Amino acid sequence: MMQLKKRYSLLGAAAVVLASACNNFDVTNPNQPDIQRALSSPADVKSLAQSTVRSWYMTSVSGGPEDGQNGEPDPQVFGCVTADVCTMNYGNFGARFNNLEPRVAYENSSSGGDRTVAEIPWDHNYGTIGAANDVLRAIKGGLSLGSADETEKYKEEAQFTQAASYLYLSMEFDQAFVVTENNVPAVPPTLVPHAEVRDSTMRMWDALIAASAQHSYTYDVTDLPMPDGALTSTRINRLANTMAAMTLAYHPRTAAQAATVDWARVAAYADKGIGTGSAGTPFDVVVQNDANQWVSLLMAYGDLIDWVRTDHRVIHRMNPSVLAKYDGTDPPAGSSPDARYTTDYEYVAPPVGDPGRGIYMQSDWYHKRYAFANWYSTTALAGNVPYMLAAESDLIRAEALIRSGGNLQTAADLINNTRVGRGNLPPATGGDGAATLLIYISYERDVEITNTSGTTLYWRRAVTDQPLQAGTACQLPIPAKELETLGLAIYTFGGVGNDANCK
Repeated sequence: MMQLKKRYSLLGAAAVVLASACNNFDVTNPNQPDIQRALSSPADVKSLAQSTVRSWYMTSVSGGPEDGQNGEPDPQVFGCVTADVCTMNYGNFGARFNNLEPRVAYENSSSGGDRTVAEIPWDHNYGTIGAANDVLRAIKGGLSLGSADETEKYKEEAQFTQAASYLYLSMEFDQAFVVTENNVPAVPPTLVPHAEVRDSTMRMWDALIAASAQHSYTYDVTDLPMPDGALTSTRINRLANTMAAMTLAYHPRTAAQAATVDWARVAAYADKGIGTGSAGTPFDVVVQNDANQWVSLLMAYGDLIDWVRTDHRVIHRMNPSVLAKYDGTDPPAGSSPDARYTTDYEYVAPPVGDPGRGIYMQSDWYHKRYAFANWYSTTALAGNVPYMLAAESDLIRAEALIRSGGNLQTAADLINNTRVGRGNLPPATGGDGAATLLIYISYERDVEITNTSGTTLYWRRAVTDQPLQAGTACQLPIPAKELETLGLAIYTFGGVGNDANCK
């Protein structure tokens, strides 16, 4: 079984989807006999379905499942830094050069130091997809996992990880391959624009939402170790609804694209998601990290006092007496009407890092909300770590209501769940108007969901009140290594003057 799982990290994405899609294609694979044996074994197919959950989770927050503690949180830290929510001037994770001002293009090179920013999410998302496709194809081919319910149960688990992986590809890259258990690709498979990847992902979510609504399965607690109980069909259904809403809401690369989203559809999905709505009590998706198999390197570094700091742009929003960009002078800590100014952040002057790389990259604050899981903690890389907060779902729904002409007071109430509930700020009201409520949403996202699902850059792309810096790479290119394998020209995004490339 180990050989079956490891093959995905050893092949390019094109080879993975081809090898997974059809055993008749002429793709060299030394493990082929082992793969065919495993895919005819109910126990192995079930185990493979279960393994895709960890693979998806680790890819979302730690770079990938094979790397564990030695992985890199790519592109999560890159996205947080380029979005000016975090800041860092060390060379790791693409943070230094992609934090330069004015912005420069992302270096898409198979030998460059920042190559992992694109390579890691590309390779590992396709690794998860390849495994999920194998499970779904085996079941589609008639393999029973012991009973109709057991077969359907693990089919839905693989459907979830397949869709969740394509969600990230649709948000992160300008184009990708879409290969599922239902289609036989060309050789090599055809690259499609990110909008087509999004649309395919939505079809996957719709299929999973319809299926999971009909069942009441409870999964093994080890499939996704959560402190408040095992994964269930209900939880999968609600998380799928939130992630379907996210697929649409976070997909736009520009504010102009955001205006074309079907926001009423987004609101309908989010209403049935993990947040406040018609589906029941809100819940956070929290994973029990064990510093071994389940690890969030995004938190391990993102909440580390001398590694990733909080951008002064965010601190300025909380306390306007602090400059929005560090200028080399340490201001007093000051105060903020927002209670999270001291519960979630800490003033730690002087800043870390070499000022010669750009004083503006430095900061006197760091994000400490999840410091219990950082590298320096006595519980390093362990504990109850949020992957996705109910607040993120609430804010998506609030934005959707505002943009679709929905009830502004309901949107305000959703914003107030954290604005008032954690921030102790004055309540927003429907009377504040759509424009002001959207500003409140961008503020809450800046403050509330940092270092959880790793989606910072994607929601920041369409913000109009505090837009991204000119020249920020709004998406990633296909990694140079893959382009070279496919015989395609290397290209990239970012750099002042190249903003029109974000489309």
